[in-house]
Amino acid sequence: MFEIIMMVCLASTGEDCREFKLADKQYESVTACIRDSHGKADSWQRENTKFTLIGTRCVKDARIPKAPNT
Repeated sequence: MFEIIMMVCLASTGEDCREFKLADKQYESVTACIRDSHGKADSWQRENTKFTLIGTRCVKDARIPKAPNT
């Protein structure tokens, strides 16, 4: 299953960049994951203004921490 991975940085400094996964959904195909990734990441960013979204990617079985909710 594919998961959406986001690269985010602290908005206050633009530094301390990290990768997190959006744990709300897994996708059977990379195409479906990519199609939803920007909208889902944008929604997360709007609720978590402490971070600035840098980009997204889709990964199969990622061992990356879940995205925080601030």
